[in-house]
Amino acid sequence: MLSFIKNRFLQTPFLMAFLFLSCLDSNKKNDSGTVGETNSFPEENNSSTQEMIDDIQQRIAAINVESVPYIFNNRKVALLEQKLVTAQGNEQLNLLFTYSLELLNAGKTDESIVVLTQVLQVVESQNVQSKEELVFFIKKQLAIAYMRKAEQDNCIANHTNESCIIPISPKAQHVIREGAQQSIALLKELLVLNPDDLECQYVLNIANMTLGQYPQEVPGKFRIPESHFSNSASFPHFSDIAMDLGVDVNQLSGGTCVDDFNGDGYLDIIASSWGLNDQIKYFENDKKGGFTDKTEDAGLEGVTGGLNLRHADYDNDGHMDFVILRGAWLSVFGSIPNSLMRNNGDGTFTDVTKASGLYSLNPTQTAVWTDVNLDGWLDLFIANEWSEAKQSYCELFLNNGDGTFKNVAKEAGITVPGFFKGVASGDVNNDLYPDLYLSDYDGLNTLYINTTKETGKPSFTIADKSAGVAEPKLSFPTWFFDYNNDGFEDIFVSGYSSSEVLPSEMLLRNLKANTSEYRPLLYQNNGDNTFTEVSLKANLTEPVATMGCNFGDLDNDGFLDFYLATGDPDFFSIVPNKMYRNVNGKNFEDVTYSGGFGHIQKGHAIGFGDMDMDGDQDIYAVMGGAVEGDVFRNLLFENPMGNENNWINMVLEGKRSNRSAIGAKIIITIEEGQKERKIYNTVDSGASFGGNSLMAEIGLGKADIIKEIEIKWPHHTKPVSIFEKVEVNQTIKIVEGGEIQQLDLPKFSFKNEMSGHQHHSP
Repeated sequence: MLSFIKNRFLQTPFLMAFLFLSCLDSNKKNDSGTVGETNSFPEENNSSTQEMIDDIQQRIAAINVESVPYIFNNRKVALLEQKLVTAQGNEQLNLLFTYSLELLNAGKTDESIVVLTQVLQVVESQNVQSKEELVFFIKKQLAIAYMRKAEQDNCIANHTNESCIIPISPKAQHVIREGAQQSIALLKELLVLNPDDLECQYVLNIANMTLGQYPQEVPGKFRIPESHFSNSASFPHFSDIAMDLGVDVNQLSGGTCVDDFNGDGYLDIIASSWGLNDQIKYFENDKKGGFTDKTEDAGLEGVTGGLNLRHADYDNDGHMDFVILRGAWLSVFGSIPNSLMRNNGDGTFTDVTKASGLYSLNPTQTAVWTDVNLDGWLDLFIANEWSEAKQSYCELFLNNGDGTFKNVAKEAGITVPGFFKGVASGDVNNDLYPDLYLSDYDGLNTLYINTTKETGKPSFTIADKSAGVAEPKLSFPTWFFDYNNDGFEDIFVSGYSSSEVLPSEMLLRNLKANTSEYRPLLYQNNGDNTFTEVSLKANLTEPVATMGCNFGDLDNDGFLDFYLATGDPDFFSIVPNKMYRNVNGKNFEDVTYSGGFGHIQKGHAIGFGDMDMDGDQDIYAVMGGAVEGDVFRNLLFENPMGNENNWINMVLEGKRSNRSAIGAKIIITIEEGQKERKIYNTVDSGASFGGNSLMAEIGLGKADIIKEIEIKWPHHTKPVSIFEKVEVNQTIKIVEGGEIQQLDLPKFSFKNEMSGHQHHSP
């Protein structure tokens, strides 16, 4: 649509003075600081880490800013300002329109509104071809610019722990009302011109919510029914305490790892932001109810970028490492290396990418740690973004057991190209050897069956079409889990949005026409290498344009729930992130609004973990969009459920198996009401765009004792551990071949004395 508008502008006579540009402050910084600008970092980094920082910075400097999507918005603004000085006539007006949108992307919303208004005045004053369509489109951009101003003035500059969660509470209603008021006025004009514009209808509802005017001020024909929000199944309300604890990083979309990085048993947080110069953040659990920013102490100062993170103990030294994935969406300009950050065990990390053999220059945002040959060493599979311009095939880095890796993807039979946005590892056929599921945004998805056991070397073969797991179109994040506890791992995969149909339009289509288009898909494992798609049967009927996501057991009933985070880059895409509760393995109920999870800012990586050791899982969510002005504060939802149901936390340590025990299968037998049932759990970090704790946090329902724990360890010798009559409501450690050790990890209460206070941006 934008290219069409720009072409139309080229046919428009230029009659507007350019004087107003001189009053714009091109040096004004947005709310995110200097995202996209080159930072200077201290020289304390060790040599290999600094070498990679320098390498990455040089590659960033070589990028053609005008040729990449989403990022470098402030630099694009500066380039457009230079061009505008000498441009004339039609070219100048066309550049002005582009400039106005780039100002919005850069977070310079007031300036964007000024320029958009001037462009609108010129177009309205002229007799030009397709004038009505041009005016409509410009006004629509102006309406969303005012809405973004409203968000910046209220949800960011005057942030509360209820900001931007719908239905908007009185506490989160906008105090500075101008932005939403102006947006509403424009949206009403637009809906007179085109009553069927679903994006305008949707934002009209949200804007009125922010002012406490929903539903009464929204015309009935455009109103989202109140029943849509009250239909959310009853569920305890979770509160965001990230602001109180200082872990509310205010950056762009990114990844997270929730796990124990300093070896004290308590879960820490690592978070990234995809801005190429955005600082990685490391927060250490202080075991007293808060977190301490240890980024600088950990030697991570200057380590930047990364749309996703994946963690594991790759070298079996007992210290949790992580990999940073870079270059996503950038095609030929995505030749920015990933980073393998080795945990030194002394509170610091070192970039060992080059020494380990993992150095490569392919754009990616998705990878998975898994032991493909069950030799006791974790391998790294990276699914890259293949395109004609940048033919980046997948990489399977086999762990040599000495801290180095070798790419054996081609030899292992993994050759399918794709624009992969997700990869997950699971055991489809219960042979213990991990299979791979690749989610392709531009084509059919691929299930690779592990044939290492048959061939004697790392090898995979593509599953027969009868497996039935090739959809959806515009495929994005994915995971394996046993949602119905039948002993076979199922596949969840969610679609995404397109430039033609934004998430807000998807949502209203579903409400108005009860369509199930764009819904996530749930593939139930039939136990014979085939799957049945059961999303509708499981009550997953609504479209969710998912980016980040993950699963866990919020209510400790032994059935896995999940949270989907919506991250479409468009500013109109302020649609709620969604939480689904698993109902006895039969279907899922939407608990988004009753549980307080309906955040409408852009959502990305999700990490479940029992951060306060009280037996229930809390949730860390990385927020923020793609463009530099679309920053938002990360969330930490405290689980309020307590011990309504029983639970057990299990730390597994492999000996012959990989030390992280990734791929270990835990089968728990319990008895509830004199009826026996089994609960199945696999040790991993969860979804392809998220980072759960590797501590197995398992709900036990009403069982007052565990009849049996069976552990199938991920090693080719297939060792098994069995324990009987295990007490509930404790955290234990099991070393492969050893007995149960009870861990002394006292629970604590989060320091949330600041809850309810506003946070004012500096």
